[in-house]
Amino acid sequence: MWLLAAGAALGAGAYVEPSWGRLLCLIAAATALRIALRTVWHSARSARLEGRPAEHSQGRQAVVRLRGEITAVTVDRTGRRLSAVLAAHPPVLEIDLARVTLLTRDGTQVFFDAVRTAHATGIPIVISNARPQPRATLHTLGLDRVLHYSHDT
Repeated sequence: MWLLAAGAALGAGAYVEPSWGRLLCLIAAATALRIALRTVWHSARSARLEGRPAEHSQGRQAVVRLRGEITAVTVDRTGRRLSAVLAAHPPVLEIDLARVTLLTRDGTQVFFDAVRTAHATGIPIVISNARPQPRATLHTLGLDRVLHYSHDT
């Protein structure tokens, strides 16, 4: 859809007479193209990350490496990822937070959901490599009482 919008903006730019109108059409086309490429990039990246065998392997510890910001915007995608791994019933779920730069209160909902599911199925959750900010957020909300931390943090 965004590629179609970029093409339409470029086509319209050919018929607009004032130079500032052409410039606006080029800006609109560039913006639409950027959004289209970003959408494709995120879709491809999510599919690649969700298909990692280490996260879905049966019979051994599953490791989910999270990265970036875990906020209300990203909580659904992160939740789907953790749910998919928990559905495989690993003996232990390790959540690596080494590359998490921000964990908001809204983002912690994914941890509450994961703990609830894991507790019901008897799967322990281990948090590894938690930076100070995500760890402080987990502590503030009391999640560190039900989550275990590995010693490599």
